[in-house]
Amino acid sequence: MAISATTTLADTQQIQGNILRPFGGAHQAFVALSFRNDRARARRWLTGVASRVTGTDAVPPRGRGRLPQGRSLLNVGLTATGLVLLHPETADHLAGHGAFWQGPLGLRVDDADRLTTAPAVLGDVGESDPSKWVVGGPRRGDRPGTPVDALLTIAAGDLASLQDAVADEQDAAEGLEVLHVQYCQVMREDVASEDETGHRIEHFGFADGISQPAVKGFPDLEARPGAPVIAAGEFILGHVGERRPQSWSPRPVPARWMRGGSFQVYRRLLQHPDRFWNRMAELAESEGTDPDTAAAHALGRHLDGKPLAKPDAPAQEENEFTYDEDRDGQQTPLFAHIRKVNPRDDMVFRDRGHKMLRRGITFGPRYRRDRPDENPGAERGMVFNSYVASIEDQFEFLQRRWANDPGFPSSALAKYGRVAAEPPRIDGLDPMLGDSRETAEERLPAAVVDKIKPAAFGGFVTTTGAVYAFAPSIPALRRLAGDAPLEGQDRP
Repeated sequence: MAISATTTLADTQQIQGNILRPFGGAHQAFVALSFRNDRARARRWLTGVASRVTGTDAVPPRGRGRLPQGRSLLNVGLTATGLVLLHPETADHLAGHGAFWQGPLGLRVDDADRLTTAPAVLGDVGESDPSKWVVGGPRRGDRPGTPVDALLTIAAGDLASLQDAVADEQDAAEGLEVLHVQYCQVMREDVASEDETGHRIEHFGFADGISQPAVKGFPDLEARPGAPVIAAGEFILGHVGERRPQSWSPRPVPARWMRGGSFQVYRRLLQHPDRFWNRMAELAESEGTDPDTAAAHALGRHLDGKPLAKPDAPAQEENEFTYDEDRDGQQTPLFAHIRKVNPRDDMVFRDRGHKMLRRGITFGPRYRRDRPDENPGAERGMVFNSYVASIEDQFEFLQRRWANDPGFPSSALAKYGRVAAEPPRIDGLDPMLGDSRETAEERLPAAVVDKIKPAAFGGFVTTTGAVYAFAPSIPALRRLAGDAPLEGQDRP
């Protein structure tokens, strides 16, 4: 599949499933593998995997019934170390994609032009320090960590089918090393009858998956009303992306074999709902409100998904709103999660060039506020899984420049005269993803921390693993599994 910059998305079967169309399925698992520096064995394994990978057109649209028992779906991502082991010549092709090449533990440059690390600029410090990660970290117990070379995403409609599929893939990976397996499941709200289907929720109790972009050229039956339609090149390499300001650094031109593929960002996030709701109760008492309202201010939506910016909106309009009439954050606080990561004003924030296709899913037993002591000690959280064309411009930009910046969004609004530029405002950190006050004090000046409102601190999510992978097109997977050199080939 030779994809040019003007190609439409007609041949979506050659693009791996779960990118353009989410796998769905009530159950998913993520399997991290090491090739153990065995190129021949890794290529043999990839030959088999490439024959089992699910193409986009084979992924059932949501709402068309659950996956039948015994059926599973498969996506495979390869890390920089895995790709270079398979074909050393890929190093020249990958080095320009800096964040992917360096990985989630690699070097970065901070705002003062000092050399630092990705964890430092992304906020993976304190409890989230990579030394404590269960996958993708620098250590495994008291030994150096083994790099992840491949990441499998497997989906099924029932747990037994998923377990069978995972076992089959582990058997197929004989001679390689299984580093980590993470089982996940969709959680839904309680409903009154068996005829109802509750919306998806996460462990804090909020409706999940409401705001997702649609992809230009791809007829997505699942796109919600109000979803922005974003150029395919923001997610699939080799396609035209959104128009970029001249001041932005140009993205590298992808090698031919990379066209039709997408970068995958996997992060294993522990959620602490007991900690979250205890904090919401404290805030409610100090602010003279109730915990649900305090939580809504933290997210920017009520538990049922209704936005604070449009609380009376019918379900089909829950995404159709902006903050144009609320620049000071009287209705939706400036620190609210959805305002920090989705500011909804492309003229100011150029947010069309920072969108991601998010495919997250929860793991662990459901937390119930009326039974907080149920399943004590159990890990609960979410796998953040997204697909992008540039890890720097999309995932890392949102995490670093928006969620973790105490001056955002006012810092951007001030440049366009939407709010007063002086004195500079301190909006706060993302309460859902950001630092606790204690962690913020370690990385921010005291004068800044002291200006952050108590409600604008986080500390409720801990990073426990991260992998940056690349999900090639299906023909590219087959070529990567072979001995022929990739360079100079028109077709992957």
